[in-house]
Amino acid sequence: MGVNFKLGQFYGDPQIAVAGSDFDIRAQAGTACEADVQIHTHLDAHIVLVLSGIYISSARGASEFSRAPTLIFNPPGTRHRDRFVEGVGTFVTVSVGTGSYRDFCANLEMSNDAFRVAWPSALASAFRIAREIRDQRDAVVLESSAWECFVTIDNKLHPFGDPPSWALSAYEAIMDRATEARLEVRQIAAEIGVHQVHLARVFRDCWGCSPGELIRWRRVDRCADLLRRSSMSGAEIAAAVGFVDQSHMTRAFRAAYGVAPGAYRRGHVSRIQA
Repeated sequence: MGVNFKLGQFYGDPQIAVAGSDFDIRAQAGTACEADVQIHTHLDAHIVLVLSGIYISSARGASEFSRAPTLIFNPPGTRHRDRFVEGVGTFVTVSVGTGSYRDFCANLEMSNDAFRVAWPSALASAFRIAREIRDQRDAVVLESSAWECFVTIDNKLHPFGDPPSWALSAYEAIMDRATEARLEVRQIAAEIGVHQVHLARVFRDCWGCSPGELIRWRRVDRCADLLRRSSMSGAEIAAAVGFVDQSHMTRAFRAAYGVAPGAYRRGHVSRIQA
């Protein structure tokens, strides 16, 4: 029969969570093996922004194996078994309460079916939320951003198609290679066959960030993953994820998570042990 998930409940390890009376936003990492993910029903509307990993979704328009970045909209009552291949991936979820969602939909044409959201305005809006929850975690800003993001999903507002294929290739290259210590944006641009200025402009139009910001973001995410799952030292992790040195990693990590890497590791190790 499956299980019912309430507001903010997902298969995943919440790294950062900000919630209010009627919304819940989380940065999460996949933890469940594919076989452990059961058919389940989400009682509330939500979107899932897949940042890394390969995502299996039954949403309309999603490919059988969707590579990041992928944005999925799920209306209230969605029943599915969406999951990551091998349980590996990172994602951000934005959930809103059913009552407020119904009021919100009164003058909009929101879909009654789950579907992949392809237009850049919605992707950029979701990425702004992903950056805000990493950087500032201001609940007022996040709540406002959540509703703005849902507005961009309105069926009447989709004047654009998918991002250019070369922009998606650049995103995948950065996510795959961000841990290379000497990786530069101009290298990615040259390999894709576009000028780096054009790459930066289209990147920001599509996802609301620069290629360099995505590289730093990916490195910090990999750092958090290794802090949770390995016994590597700080210096070893810094080298493994592409930072110049440990102090550079610490500054970037503190800016994203609000705590030093050591404190983050202690908190997650304690929780796992408990």
